[in-house]
Amino acid sequence: MKKIYSIILCLSVFGTVNAQKSFEAAEHVTKQDNFSTTVKPSAHTESKGALLWEDSFADQSLWTISIDGVNPAGWEFTTDAAAIPVAALSPMASTTVGDGFLFVNSDANNGGDFEGTPIVTNATLVNAIDLSASPFVKLSFQHNYRWWQDTRGVRVSGDNGANWDEYQLTCGVDDTGNCIGCEETDNYPGEQSAGNPVYESIDISATAGGQAEVLIQFYYNDNDYWGWYWAVDDVKINEIDDFDAELVDVIIGSTGYWGVPLPYYQIPTSQVAPITFAGIVSNVGVADVNATFLATYTGVYEATSDALLLAQGVQDTLTCTTELTPPATAATHTIEFSTITAVEEVEEDLENNVAASYTVEVNEFIYARDAGTVTGGYFNSGNEYECGNIFDIYAETTIYGVDAVMSASSVEGSEIRVKLYSIDDASGDFVFITESDIYALDAGDIENVKSFPLQSPTTLMAGASYLVVAASYGDGGVANDMVIATSGTAAANTSYFYDGTDASWGYVTSTPMVRMNFNPNMASIEETSNNTFEVYPNPANDIVNIKFNDATNAVVSVMSLSGKEVMSTVVNGTQASFSTEGLSNGVYMIKVSNGTNVQMTKVIVRK
Repeated sequence: MKKIYSIILCLSVFGTVNAQKSFEAAEHVTKQDNFSTTVKPSAHTESKGALLWEDSFADQSLWTISIDGVNPAGWEFTTDAAAIPVAALSPMASTTVGDGFLFVNSDANNGGDFEGTPIVTNATLVNAIDLSASPFVKLSFQHNYRWWQDTRGVRVSGDNGANWDEYQLTCGVDDTGNCIGCEETDNYPGEQSAGNPVYESIDISATAGGQAEVLIQFYYNDNDYWGWYWAVDDVKINEIDDFDAELVDVIIGSTGYWGVPLPYYQIPTSQVAPITFAGIVSNVGVADVNATFLATYTGVYEATSDALLLAQGVQDTLTCTTELTPPATAATHTIEFSTITAVEEVEEDLENNVAASYTVEVNEFIYARDAGTVTGGYFNSGNEYECGNIFDIYAETTIYGVDAVMSASSVEGSEIRVKLYSIDDASGDFVFITESDIYALDAGDIENVKSFPLQSPTTLMAGASYLVVAASYGDGGVANDMVIATSGTAAANTSYFYDGTDASWGYVTSTPMVRMNFNPNMASIEETSNNTFEVYPNPANDIVNIKFNDATNAVVSVMSLSGKEVMSTVVNGTQASFSTEGLSNGVYMIKVSNGTNVQMTKVIVRK
C-alpha cells in the first residue's frame, strides 16, 4: 500500500517586499516524501441559512451510481465508519455517519500508477429539487478525504440533467488550474489530508437559484493513479444570508531580508521584530458588505484593518494598519482574530467570523518557525536529503546549535547532522557555512527536541537571512531513516528540501521542525570519559540513580541538551537519585561538579 505523499497548499502573502531575496525554487512534490499524522480543520462551518433540502444517504434509492472507468470500483454506500483507510482520519465522523455515507476508495482498488484501471464514477440524485422560490442558494456537505492526483467535485443541473455546471474541488496532474480556488498550476488548494469532517460550502446560485428542477452529482476520477479516497455525507441546500463575511485564513509574519512575512512561534529576545497580521476575508452572503479585520491581544494590542467593501462572492486580504512588536523579555503572547461588518449589516452566522488564535513565545535562545505540535513529517525513503527553514536575522548574534524534532517514523540509529547556510547576494544560492558532528539517533531522541551543537559557532549578521536544515546521507533506501517532523504550513520559497538523488532544491509547504539555537552553553555540553560515577537505569522510567565510586561532596545538575538546568541537588556520600516526574521524554545530561572537577554523562528518560 503506497503511503506518504506531498501536501500541495496555496498561500497568500502580504506586506512590503524587500527585493534583496533572490533564491527561488520549484515546489518539491513527490509521492514518497511526506505524511500527515494530524489534519487541518475545515475553514467552513455548518451552513446557517434557511434549510431548503437535505439528504443523509440513509435511502440509497435516492441516488444512482454509474461506473464509467475500466476499474469496476466506484461510489458505494457504507455504514462502516472505519472504512477510511488512513488512521488519522478514521473513523468517519460526519454528523449522521450511522445512516451511511457515500464512499469511493482508490487506495483499496489499485496497486500502482498507470495500470490501465482508472476509477471513474458518478453518484447522481434521482429526484429533482424545486428551488424556484429561492434565487440565492448554497450547496454544503461534510466530507473526509486524502488527495493524490484525483479529479473530484460536484456537478449541478438546473434543468433536470439537460445541462451541468461543474464545481471542481481537485485536479489531476493533467488538469491543473481548474479547481475552485486554484492558481494556474495548482492541483489542489489545501491540505492533502482533510479534516474529519470538512464542511464544504459552494454558492450554486448561478446554476440552481430560482430553478425548479435541480439535480446534484458527485464525480470522481483517480486518473489511473493509485490514489486515496473520498467520503461524502450530510448534503444540504440552504438559502444564502443577506450579510455574511467569512474569515477564511490569517497571514502572520515579520518581514526582513528574505522579503516575505515569516511567521515565528518562538522568538529569542535578540530577534524581536514587528509582526504584521492580515485576514483573508470572503463575502459569502448575497449583499455587499463593509468588512474589517481585527487582531486582538486583550489589554495589550488591538489593531484593525481599513474597512473594505466586498461584493458578493469576492475575497480579499485585509491587513491591520498597526503592527505588534512584543517586548524583548521572556513571555508568551496570544492574539485572537476576527472579522466584522458594518453595524447595519447584521450577520446571522457569526461562527465563520473567527479564526484560530496565534501564540508566540519570546524566550532567551530559541528561534522557531514551526507551531510546536507534530502534524506530519518529511523523509526521502532512505536516500540522502536535507530539510529546513529560512530565518531572518534582525540583530547580530551568534548561533551555537540547531534544534530539530524527529518524527515517530524515524529509525533508531539513523546518522544525522544539522547544517547552516548563508545566502549568496549575487546568485541567491545557499552557501554552506558549518555543520554539527554526525550523530546516531537514540530511541529517546525520537519525537523530542534534539539539540545539535555546531562545530563552529557562527556570527549571524543583522539584515541577512540564513537556512538551517537537518540532513542525512540515508541508508541506501533500506528504511525511512531520518524523518523530520513538521508542524504548520509554510509559504512558497520559505522552507526547503534538498533531494540528494538528483541534487536539487525545492520548497515545501509544511514547516520542518528545525530551529536556531543561540545558547552559548551548547558549546560546552560534552559527555566526559572516565567518570567516577554511573547512572542507572538508562533509559530511566520514574527514578534515576547515581552511584559514585567513592564518597563525594558535589552538586548534581540535570540539564537539557540546549544547556538549560532543569533540576539540581547536593550529594554527600556514594548515592543520589531523582524522580523523572516533571521531565519530558528525551535525552538529558547529568553534570557532577565538586568545585574542582566537572564530569558529565547522558541519560535517556522514557516513561
